[in-house]
Amino acid sequence: MAHAHANGGVGMPPGEGARCRGSVGDEMTEPLANEGSQHERVRVGVFMDGSERYGLLAFAESTLKAVDRRRFTCIGLFMGRGDARQRLAPFCDETVDLGLGPLLPLSRAGRSRYHLPTLLAKAVLFLRAVVRAARAIRRARLDVVHVHAYPVHLVAGLACRMAGVPCAWHWHGPFTRVGVAKVVARLGMGHLAAVIVCISRFVLETLPGGLDRKACVVYNGVDARGIMQSQRPGVLRSLAGVPDGVPLVGLFGAIMERKGHEYFIRAAAQVVARFSLARFVIVGGESEMCRLRYGFEARHRRLVQELGLEHAVIFAGPHPDAFRLMGDCDVICMPTVPVGLDSGEGFGLVMIEAMAAGVPVVATSCGAPPEVIEDGVSGLLVPPRDAHALAEAILRLLEDERLRCAMGEESRRRVRDAFDISRTVREMEKVYLAVAGRAG
Repeated sequence: MAHAHANGGVGMPPGEGARCRGSVGDEMTEPLANEGSQHERVRVGVFMDGSERYGLLAFAESTLKAVDRRRFTCIGLFMGRGDARQRLAPFCDETVDLGLGPLLPLSRAGRSRYHLPTLLAKAVLFLRAVVRAARAIRRARLDVVHVHAYPVHLVAGLACRMAGVPCAWHWHGPFTRVGVAKVVARLGMGHLAAVIVCISRFVLETLPGGLDRKACVVYNGVDARGIMQSQRPGVLRSLAGVPDGVPLVGLFGAIMERKGHEYFIRAAAQVVARFSLARFVIVGGESEMCRLRYGFEARHRRLVQELGLEHAVIFAGPHPDAFRLMGDCDVICMPTVPVGLDSGEGFGLVMIEAMAAGVPVVATSCGAPPEVIEDGVSGLLVPPRDAHALAEAILRLLEDERLRCAMGEESRRRVRDAFDISRTVREMEKVYLAVAGRAG
């Protein structure tokens, strides 16, 4: 399978700077002297809202670390001083703070998503962000702006249009919008995006008709060697109270409906009935907004009690850099399910983190996992919403140590060969060069 795929109108050719800290408002720090000529490098603005979720931040951080500083200068543009700025600013050559706070989420915990005062405040913030961002883009003399989260795409796209700079939209999940939201997103993609970078072919195929002509696929990547070397043996088992030698099955990720925790728990009941020593750990938490609106974690805890699995299913909570804990697991599951128009996993960063750690993965076949996992070779694929099939796949691995080890090794090789961050970044560099008019 090819690592990246250009589709239609965006031609992709074959193909350390000193750090400085940002300032308050939309003033930009002056870059320190570097070897070579600054103006010969492509100046890439990385536009972040400040509240981006884990997968987006992990991808942006990995990209910033690996971009070739002999050819590119990376400027972080931050709407707010949240997690994104704290995590990414150290890897930017320059930073720009718009001094506004994050646009996302568009609603607030404890309020309806249609709460009028909140929506009006967000609309004002949106307009101010466009104006400030356009001014900052001009002052920073950017050649291209790269933006990750919708509807922050619209802020960056409008600002780039005002500044006369091309904007690359990274699309990290399937296109699921309907009604007016679909019309707005489609117009933005058609008129504000110079290129739409999709994280999988599955994502590309969900785009509205005609937009694939300006889209390309660049698969997500991870630092395969770094993940393997950074494993912390025994830490997760200690947190979960699971001794060495006891089979441990993990699920990593935010607690939300589409991640399939219910089926993981129901599969655990079937596995424990036949393999009584097996233990299951859930690493991740529920956002405050989801907790107030849906209460998924509370529901899952009740299900564990109803099934009599309190001794076998452990909620370990969220942990920073949870990929460092994955090596303690014998099997890791990604039981994503379709929810509404969201028909599957856009890519599944947890999946390749686990594979890079040498842990065999059982994933559902909806979305992008079939593009990543070679079923029966580098992992196992099962139908979504099928706890029995998930349990059978887990048991197959737990009961066959030789298969488990072989699949773990093949998983590591698969990530190293096809999904290492160095390969991803080289493809993104081609996008930057093409969009900035420097291709060839």
